[in-house]
Amino acid sequence: MTVLHKEIYEQGEPVVMLHGWAMHTGVWREFAEALAVQRQVICLDLPGHGCSESVEPYTLERLVEVIYAELPEQPCTLVGWSLGGAVALRLAEKYPQRIKSLVLIASNPHFIKTDEWQGVPVQALNEFARNVQKNSAQTLLRFLSMQVQQVDDSKSCLKKIKLAMQECVPPGLKVLMAGLTILQTADLRAALGNLKIPAMMILGELDSLVPVLLGKQCRALQAQLQVEVIAGAGHIPFITHPQQVLILIHEFMQRGHR
Repeated sequence: MTVLHKEIYEQGEPVVMLHGWAMHTGVWREFAEALAVQRQVICLDLPGHGCSESVEPYTLERLVEVIYAELPEQPCTLVGWSLGGAVALRLAEKYPQRIKSLVLIASNPHFIKTDEWQGVPVQALNEFARNVQKNSAQTLLRFLSMQVQQVDDSKSCLKKIKLAMQECVPPGLKVLMAGLTILQTADLRAALGNLKIPAMMILGELDSLVPVLLGKQCRALQAQLQVEVIAGAGHIPFITHPQQVLILIHEFMQRGHR
């Protein structure tokens, strides 16, 4: 059985948070603590990230099975950021009885751009993958730095990111490349369209990875989807604009619990 590292805050109805590619729970610990008001917030390190063991094979379906085993028995709100959003969406599709509602932060059900879909050009992702193979730590830091450089408090935000990165040994190259493969190959648009639970998508206006125009396309797939755009935010809105994201999630969960 794969052992996943988790951090748990407070008590109450459970909220499970899944971080993005190459990161770990430390990246949103401060945000998670603020979210834990009359709720229990459970942050999981994805397999092979942070303090969690890895898995074989490293596929989306394997990640889903391992994380499903860690979900609380009581139906939870699932919050997924970036790659964590892909895992969360597949979990909600496969195990709807265990997921009460879904929040996707800077995540795309189909990360790759096509003629009909907003996303990352495959050439850009391939180039990014080559840079990861050459120097993963430098490539990740450069990418995350780009996501906060246009915000007012960019130095403080970048400091938080660097401290989180230094907290744990980074994932191995095999895990990093497998995560990028998931992003490149997963197509969860049907999963989004078939959702029967409340769902919200939070996008950053300046996100270079998940285009803000994606919101309209996702609403076309799922008419009940709540789409919110954080003005001036990039790919990490819970660090650059935490209060706005907190308010959105609190209000979303309160509506769902009435």
